[in-house]
Amino acid sequence: MQEIWLGLNIICETLRPLLGVWILLALIWLASLVVAWRCPGAQWRKVMPTVLLVGIVSAVAVMVMGPALTSSSFGELNYWVDWAFLGGSALGFGVLLAVMVWPALAWFSRRA
Repeated sequence: MQEIWLGLNIICETLRPLLGVWILLALIWLASLVVAWRCPGAQWRKVMPTVLLVGIVSAVAVMVMGPALTSSSFGELNYWVDWAFLGGSALGFGVLLAVMVWPALAWFSRRA
């Protein structure tokens, strides 16, 4: 149980200094969502394979670079909880990036 608490603290302490950036990204995403939603020719379903590819590539990149970004290494991942947090963080970032680029890709692929 203590490993889970430690993992949550590491994630919180890593993300807290960037709270302003997260709020700015949320506002940018909402603006792009509104612009793409109001565009009559946006191709929401057509860009789904590209969105999935962006999410998968970013999740794999975070899985590989995650320990280095937190001043750790793969050798220090001793418990299943460490691997679960690394995988969950990578999956969460992949989903976040896919959701962030989806409206922009739909808007850029609109029919003329």
